[in-house]
Amino acid sequence: MQIYKNAPASRWGEALPIGNGHIGGMVYGGVHTDIISLSEETFFSGNKSEDNNQPGAQQAFYQMRRETAAADYAAALHTAERFIGIRNNYGSNLPVGQLQLTFRYEMEKVMEYKRSLDLRSGLVQVGFRVGQQEVDRQIFVSSVHKCLIYKTTVSTGNFKAALQFISPRTADRIDVWDDGMEFYCQARENLHSDGTNGITLYGGVQVQTDGAIRWGKRELLIEDASELCIYLQMVTDFEAAGMRKNELLSKLREGQQKLLQVPFEQIRTNHIADIRAKMDRVQLWIDSADTGYDFPLMFQYGRYLLLCSSREDSRLPAHLQGVWNDNVACQIGWSCDMHLDINTQMNYWPAEVCNLPEVNDVLFRWIKETLVPEGQKNARVNYGLDGWAAELVANQYGYAAPYWAAPLSPCPTGGVWILTHMWEHFLFTEDLDYLKQEAFPIIEEAVIFFTGYVFEDPQSDYLIGGPSISPENSFMIGGCRYWMSTGCTYEMLMIRQLYDIYLAACEAIAYQPELYKVVKDQLTRLLPYGIAEDGTLKEWNHEYQAADPQHRHTSHLLGIYPFHQITAEDKELAAAAIKVIEGKLRPLQNWEDTGWARALLVLYEARLRRPDQAYRHLKSMYDTLRDANDMIIHPPTRGADAFDNVYELDGNTGLTAAVAEMLLQSHNGIIRILPGLPGEWKSGSISGLKARGGVEVSITWMETLIRVTLVSERTSDCTVMAGNNIRIIHLEKGKQKSIDFYDNV
Repeated sequence: MQIYKNAPASRWGEALPIGNGHIGGMVYGGVHTDIISLSEETFFSGNKSEDNNQPGAQQAFYQMRRETAAADYAAALHTAERFIGIRNNYGSNLPVGQLQLTFRYEMEKVMEYKRSLDLRSGLVQVGFRVGQQEVDRQIFVSSVHKCLIYKTTVSTGNFKAALQFISPRTADRIDVWDDGMEFYCQARENLHSDGTNGITLYGGVQVQTDGAIRWGKRELLIEDASELCIYLQMVTDFEAAGMRKNELLSKLREGQQKLLQVPFEQIRTNHIADIRAKMDRVQLWIDSADTGYDFPLMFQYGRYLLLCSSREDSRLPAHLQGVWNDNVACQIGWSCDMHLDINTQMNYWPAEVCNLPEVNDVLFRWIKETLVPEGQKNARVNYGLDGWAAELVANQYGYAAPYWAAPLSPCPTGGVWILTHMWEHFLFTEDLDYLKQEAFPIIEEAVIFFTGYVFEDPQSDYLIGGPSISPENSFMIGGCRYWMSTGCTYEMLMIRQLYDIYLAACEAIAYQPELYKVVKDQLTRLLPYGIAEDGTLKEWNHEYQAADPQHRHTSHLLGIYPFHQITAEDKELAAAAIKVIEGKLRPLQNWEDTGWARALLVLYEARLRRPDQAYRHLKSMYDTLRDANDMIIHPPTRGADAFDNVYELDGNTGLTAAVAEMLLQSHNGIIRILPGLPGEWKSGSISGLKARGGVEVSITWMETLIRVTLVSERTSDCTVMAGNNIRIIHLEKGKQKSIDFYDNV
């Protein structure tokens, strides 16, 4: 569980990540010049607009419905210009700046350099020798003490150092005094906002050293030191926009005074205990025939990155890049935000199964307190319906209006997809109080919207929705490209999933209002999956060809994963889905290969119980989409242009979720053991995974034996399946039970 490097980082994609759900740091580990790229969870440009909707959007939507029902897609695309949302000052998360340290040692020749990140402690350590001096650095971000710590020591002799904060914005200010530094930053940019609005941030740096300190105009100078410890904290006005400068500064300085009263060793000890308690819940070991692949490390890395990005006291859920910012995603058209057509969802897919349920807390708060109120406006203003609906993208203020470009609007099921995480939390915990008080009201209000949204298709007598899109794909008619139509498979499977959840939730809490009957009736009448003439699972409710058959999005396959509407037992639909996957990769060089898109292929294949294919995709991620620091990238693609590789958290968390899915599945009431185990993983063990139903699962496998150990949070019976062997196991609350499966597995 350690990442080792034998040279300093020369760029962001080589630096090592640390974070506490508020502060993100990328540590370069340079010998003479060390850099930490700083980011902060709420440091967004833009502001909250009172109205992101066009006057007359509702009338435009129903006109589009009539036009698409008549197959007049050109007219509908034109009408969509009167429906799309208004971007206003939408904004983007931005990098805060860099903490830069320049060192001078007695000798210049460097030997025995090493740099590492320990995933069990959240410590980055840098060590090397210069002459007879042994240099040791420890860098971490504490969730317990809300600070970034940088400590460096030399074994003999002294060093000199200069400490600077370097901002990417010319208007930011830096103040320096005897033993500290403060920087004042404003999140301003002109691509995603008008350049005049954004969060205000104050950062404070305190220095403790056994050397002498003096200050220059924009730097602190440390001389004759053998030890230097830097304490960094940041505060913003996110929760109180317009907070006065002196109020922010008072908040910052009060926190720093408290921090300096705590010894470094106590801060370090508390930090390690905090990280280790969570990371150690799950252990993975694999004896693989492919020795060049360290999937246990990559599995744990995804857990670590999610934990660094989303803590119980975070104020926003993990954005596109978690809690970090590579200064690329915020400079391209798609912004560093909370996309709701895959990215935010995949960020959190490992949370429950990989035993980090608390990272969901901030996501659920954001849905309830921020996204739903904006979604209610969207439902009312743009569709004339009660309830709530969120669309393709969202930001720090819960933007839920339609996307601001006609090709990607409407798409009102983004909110459905993200709320399924709340339902999954109930399935994993069976916490009825949580379901009643938190999840159910949000689920029910979404159902209210969609029961009014669906309509009867006169050509088939099925209930369909739309017009809407299949993110972010398009189809061709007569040489022209179109996006929206009625009865898109993605939208229909989302509505079906919402209805299934609502009925199950009603039954769980013994509540059957009139809406229950409406949903039960509509569910039987929803447009079913279709198979196209070429044998593939239909993406739209028509036979027009996809404009880009090898597009990175595969939204019409989500019924396989994260849902379970299509299973390996559904032979016809499974075969049609497999044909889609195979078509995406033929020819391979035309596939839009990105981290999250490839992770989805692993997850689909694991659910369809095709371990060899799942493993092939997993290896491809490792070989081609892994940066030097093991963070998974989104390369520039034809559908998502960028001037450089973009880091996305979802690539790493998607890989983690995929490995977990290969080893354990628990949908449809069955705990499946090693359903996607490739032949290359000859033996191994995993402990601490969670199955739906509140069961913790540990597995050890070797040759002809699989040993499964189960611990349940309540007394219950569960069905366990390994290969073709199936058993009903009675579990007593809190008591461990082990069972062995032999031979035919």
